[in-house]
Amino acid sequence: MDYKSIRSLAATCVFILFAAGNAWAQAETSAEASAEAGAEQAEENGEEAAPMSDEDFAKSLVGKTYSGSFDLDGWTNLGGGLVLPPFYVQHYNREDGTILVLTAKETEAAGRGSSADFEVTDALTTSKPRKGYTFLTACMKGEDYTLRFLGEASGKDSAEWWTNLRKAWEINIETGEISSVKARGVKCTNPDW
Repeated sequence: MDYKSIRSLAATCVFILFAAGNAWAQAETSAEASAEAGAEQAEENGEEAAPMSDEDFAKSLVGKTYSGSFDLDGWTNLGGGLVLPPFYVQHYNREDGTILVLTAKETEAAGRGSSADFEVTDALTTSKPRKGYTFLTACMKGEDYTLRFLGEASGKDSAEWWTNLRKAWEINIETGEISSVKARGVKCTNPDW
């Protein structure tokens, strides 16, 4: 094969790649323009774009990474803490009483820097607790003192542990996923203890 043939073949390949890339970029731009036009059309018709549900909002947070605190517009960060390395829990409250709980995993990169990096592994939203109940993230079950349970609990101010729970959830210590469990046997620390 001579050099002219190689150059011609290379030029043809570059042209095909350029044309394909340009077509892909145009298709992506066209899709974005269609979405924007749809939103503008709804706005012109007096319609508002459908608001995102709490569940969809929570799901959209899974996979996000952050360093330091993870602040969310419209949500008050009520704190959290270590469940069991490498998983942490973070508790949020919205003005209407809705609860948001995130689990996050400390990432491998955290060991290299001075501040830890985290990736959200799961999210839970639940409605405002019933009157007289409090949503708590420091709960345990049986003799396992790992605080990997969450609960909507009530109890006496003088008690260290509250055992009257309406609902309970468990954080899987291998995946960080949150799942609903039976409340029987779960107890939560008194937040004022």
